[in-house]
Amino acid sequence: MSFTERVAQFGFRHEAEFAKGYLDDAGIDSFLEVDDAGGNLGLTLENVAVLRVRTTDLARARQVLSEAGVLADDDA
Repeated sequence: MSFTERVAQFGFRHEAEFAKGYLDDAGIDSFLEVDDAGGNLGLTLENVAVLRVRTTDLARARQVLSEAGVLADDDA
């Protein structure tokens, strides 16, 4: 089973790492897809970090992130 569903996206890697931590604590497996130009902030684009989960975990992951206050309105 692969991590195909985008549950949220973030402009900064550290924001995505925090969100992934909430999912980890809730027992939800997730995958962080990051395109941050090797940490070079001058070369990054918007929404460089995408947090993905399995389809079966999508609703629960959104609930966890929403309750934690890290889910953006456009990700809900």
